[in-house]
Amino acid sequence: MTAYQSPEPIIEFTDLRRSFVVRQKAGRLRRTKKVVHAVDGISVRIRAGEACGYIGANGAGKSTTIKMITGILVPTSGSVRTCGLDPVPQRRTLAREIGVVFGQRSQVWWDLPLRDSFRILAAIHRLDPAVARDRTDQLIAGLGIADQLDTPVRQLSLGERMRGEVAAALVHGPRLLVLDEP
Repeated sequence: MTAYQSPEPIIEFTDLRRSFVVRQKAGRLRRTKKVVHAVDGISVRIRAGEACGYIGANGAGKSTTIKMITGILVPTSGSVRTCGLDPVPQRRTLAREIGVVFGQRSQVWWDLPLRDSFRILAAIHRLDPAVARDRTDQLIAGLGIADQLDTPVRQLSLGERMRGEVAAALVHGPRLLVLDEP
């Protein structure tokens, strides 16, 4: 077992389900309700230090599952533990333990240079300035984004922006990094 692994899973969910009620037109004035099962009874156990890919067709429930393990969505049924926490009621505590990149949502500020986004995120996470500086310097070097630091995010290429997003998700040194279509 490496230093990053522990017997406790970093993510564990059992019989996880999430259903949505979708309203559909049934004529001019009537609507019907249909239940859509986005996630239907899946169970997973992932230990710290492991990398896991989650693949499936569009609409298969991948993003819905990620939203449940991060506390954004409440499961219809089943149990979820992320970093030893119950994601929904302990969402604020969990936010300090995880970094998340959603391909369709940005955590860097569109009109600001990457450098400023990193500073803001470090302040939001209440990082000591010296720790934040060291951590940011490591991420900049490791992800090869030194040349983009003073460029407003809106002017970056998609690849440059995604590397900036990954760095932003790691600024606070999370135990878990979750990537949803970065």
